[in-house]
Amino acid sequence: MIYVFLAIVVGAVSLSIFKAVRKKKMPSNEYTPFDDMTMGRTEDKE
Repeated sequence: MIYVFLAIVVGAVSLSIFKAVRKKKMPSNEYTPFDDMTMGRTEDKE
């Protein structure tokens, strides 16, 4: 029974990753909050 549950979990995760890569909807890793701190940006957009 544990193997069936494990197979379902692994299959769901694999399918999710496959769909995200196929649609190219992966989040960008280029932005970090440190960028805003060094650029002097704040949340207030005037």
